[in-house]
Amino acid sequence: MLRATILFARIHLHRYFRILNQLGIFRVVFLAVIIAYIFKATLRPGMLQWQALAVIAVVVQAHFYRKDFVLLNNLGLNKPGFFILLFTIFLSPFILLYLIWPDYSALLILLIGSGLISIFVKPIRRTWKFTLPAFRFLPADAWEWRVGLRRSLPVLILAYTIPVVFFRYDYLFAASIIVVSITANTFQQHHEPLTMFEALNTTPASYFLRKVFLQCTLLAVLILPLMLASILLYPEGTRPVILIFINSMVVQAFAVSLKYAGYLPGSSSPYHSSILILFNFAFIIPAMLPIPFIMTLIFGRKALNQLNLVAG
Repeated sequence: MLRATILFARIHLHRYFRILNQLGIFRVVFLAVIIAYIFKATLRPGMLQWQALAVIAVVVQAHFYRKDFVLLNNLGLNKPGFFILLFTIFLSPFILLYLIWPDYSALLILLIGSGLISIFVKPIRRTWKFTLPAFRFLPADAWEWRVGLRRSLPVLILAYTIPVVFFRYDYLFAASIIVVSITANTFQQHHEPLTMFEALNTTPASYFLRKVFLQCTLLAVLILPLMLASILLYPEGTRPVILIFINSMVVQAFAVSLKYAGYLPGSSSPYHSSILILFNFAFIIPAMLPIPFIMTLIFGRKALNQLNLVAG
């Protein structure tokens, strides 16, 4: 099993390098700089646990939506032991870091989290969506939110439940806002068919601005209860929460810009999530705060050009 695990690890690494190659040298360098800054910012007492949680969140996203279920079943590898070995290989740099630092709390989060995830050997199936609300009160052109809310409803419920149950920990409200913001970013991974754009009978610029408006407005409505609760319970922490809110709004606009900059009707761009997740933590480093806004302006222009090209 070890040889098979190493082989699959190499295959996954090759796939990730291919994605990076498609991004282009400028974006790869830019992404590497952001990762380096965030990594450096979290190398502080008390921050490594948050780093471990972020790493586990990435592992959860990759594991629950993987595409190799049938292949692993046929090879007899779809077992917890295989995933434990695979996660150990990919997480080994962080494991070594937490041992050398040392930060045993972060290490336990990493080991227990990856172990629990390995128990679930089946990816998330989406056939159960019909049992969830349809959210028909949302505008028809906010189809990403109708679909996204149904897919991510358990995550959103958890993001609201944890701060309510553990309300004595003020940072959980801010963490939940970030989780909701990242979840809303994933709504922009899938590209609608061109017929949806044509049905609105509008210009590319109006269509794009409408999408940015809907994304920011609906997120603001979604996180407003968390913000109000945080401000009322912990007024001394109002400034960080407002800073996170503003940063989240800018990142939502960037998510829409990034989607339509590479818009291909009916396709998807899941690898965009990596840079969007990083931008949601830009508030940690004050010098990084203008970067999401600058990138929104750059990719907003590219999005308009791509929409004009596709729409003809």
